[in-house]
Amino acid sequence: MNLALRMMCSRRWMSGWGVLLALVLVMISQAALAQKKPARPAKSRVVVLDFDGDRRDVLRKQVETALKKGGQVQLISFKQYTAAATKAKLRGANARTPEAVALLAPGLKLDAVVTATAAKSLQVRVLSATGQELWMKDVKLQRGRMAASDVRRLAAGVATLANTPMAGQVPQPPPEPVAAAEVAEAPKAAPPATELKPSAQIGPTETPPAPKPVEVAKEAAKEEAPPKPAPAASPAPSETPVVVVPDLPRPDPESHTTTLVAFREPSPRTRVLSASAVEQPRRRHLPVVRLFLGGITTFRSYCARPGVSSCGAFDALPAEQREGDTIDFKSGTPYLGLTGQLELLPLARSEKWVRGLGLQLGASRGYSETQVTITTSTGETPQRTVVATDTVLSALLMYRYTFSLLADPQLQLGYVGLRGGMQSRVFDVDEQARVPLTGSHRLYPTAGLEVSLPIKPWLRVEAGGLFFISPKAGQGLLSDEGERELEVRDLGEEVSSSGWSAELGVAGEVWGPIGYRVRGRMSQVKDTFTGKGARFGWELGGVARERHIDIEWGATASF
Repeated sequence: MNLALRMMCSRRWMSGWGVLLALVLVMISQAALAQKKPARPAKSRVVVLDFDGDRRDVLRKQVETALKKGGQVQLISFKQYTAAATKAKLRGANARTPEAVALLAPGLKLDAVVTATAAKSLQVRVLSATGQELWMKDVKLQRGRMAASDVRRLAAGVATLANTPMAGQVPQPPPEPVAAAEVAEAPKAAPPATELKPSAQIGPTETPPAPKPVEVAKEAAKEEAPPKPAPAASPAPSETPVVVVPDLPRPDPESHTTTLVAFREPSPRTRVLSASAVEQPRRRHLPVVRLFLGGITTFRSYCARPGVSSCGAFDALPAEQREGDTIDFKSGTPYLGLTGQLELLPLARSEKWVRGLGLQLGASRGYSETQVTITTSTGETPQRTVVATDTVLSALLMYRYTFSLLADPQLQLGYVGLRGGMQSRVFDVDEQARVPLTGSHRLYPTAGLEVSLPIKPWLRVEAGGLFFISPKAGQGLLSDEGERELEVRDLGEEVSSSGWSAELGVAGEVWGPIGYRVRGRMSQVKDTFTGKGARFGWELGGVARERHIDIEWGATASF
């Protein structure tokens, strides 16, 4: 009975150990399977920023589409990068600098950032998460686009760089190769001390094992190499991981591709030049020369009333109180003519405050058939059609303070400016018309403000205003002195004048330096006469008002 009980216990013990052994084998097999299936690495995160000079965003979309089709990286949207930059108070060109990339990349978990500048070719730069330049590539453009093959090669290069461990680190030069003799002569750590038991370890009939070929080669190298002094004792260096540089796309002579920037330690002089180029982005400037040529349409009106302070006050009087000669002039048809303007900013490329100083010269001349009616004490004169000319000349000094609207880096600079100088406006009536209507000759100083706000690369809103300083009638450069004096004597002995002008328009560049400009301007001058005039009813002087509405349109060229 005892024997049977022992056998039963032995069977139970053996069955328990068998179950435990089976569990161990299952766990070992699962671990082995897990080791055979390596974890799939996460895709690197890449963002493609807007390209300078890519007005319609065509080139950037080409690169984004190629990266999406490749499927080797995780593409982060440009809007997500812009939102992060806006939170950091970085906009426009300031959000694309290496410093901005180094600031924003950790929060977005970026591994690489793609920027570019489009001109005759597309110069692409790939920046790491620390803002370091990893790669630069020049791609030829055909009618403002990249060839399909060039886009594929570019996307492959970007994906390779982004998936490289060096993309988020500062590039380090590869370690120098170590000679075999130096490896052989390197000091070895002393083996741990052990007791030698020849009688127990090796029998009398046993022979020691033959040396391996590797050990024979090491011994031969020791004998041939000359003795060197033992190096000073130094702490054992910690293990450093070996960075494996993958094969990047080879240089493409047609696309002017180079990959040496990412893996070669730059010289000190190169580092200084590249740092200055990165830290000081290209500064935009106003054009040095801007020329405008086009047409002008002018509407003119003139009124003169005796003994009152305004034409409206005279017209509001009862009919029996409206005594004296009055003059009314309206353009039956608008004046049509030519206009031009030249702006010079000779110091616009300077980095000092004087870059805003400049000169503005303008001239316009319009022609029209005008209907004239003069009301006297005996009645109205017959309506006559006369030919008249309107001539404007101006020479102004100006200073413009420039600013940048960072919402779009392709926009031109906006500015707020001061301007002042001399202006002349002459209205002449044909002498052969034989009408009792004199012309208008004015020469006066003027000063005012102007502003330009860029909205699109092809659209700017421009506005301005001028204040006329004593624009008295009867003053001019080339007109007859007697005729100018008659302008005052007819209506009074002396005259004081004031006036202003305001303008609003749009402009922009549509093809390189060639653009357009459309502008409307309204100007008005009020003359107050004192003393006795030659006309009937002007014993106490009176008032005259001259008003012009000008519409300019034409082409511009900026350089």
